[in-house]
Amino acid sequence: MGATEKRGLWTERCQGCGQCILAITGSICPVCRCAKRLFNGPCGGSTAGKCEINPDVDCAWQLIIDRLRAMDKLDEYEKLCPIKDWSTDRAGGPRKVAREDVQQ
Repeated sequence: MGATEKRGLWTERCQGCGQCILAITGSICPVCRCAKRLFNGPCGGSTAGKCEINPDVDCAWQLIIDRLRAMDKLDEYEKLCPIKDWSTDRAGGPRKVAREDVQQ
């Protein structure tokens, strides 16, 4: 499930994994948005709110913390999520799909 960033560019926002924790992450999916798919907070490698894997990508957990703070629900950040059953998940992290017009 995704969102249109601009015409012809769609970004994945949720994997629909069936173990949804959006209610406690400010409606930001860490499974999809975090490059490491971390379920209980940031990895510690992010810098200035950017992902250590790709500095062009915002750290998902920084986005979650900022959103929870803005919603006055930062106490939700303290809740630990149970271990996820990854056996039914797909690999690859968040995907972007860009439509390229083919010139013929």
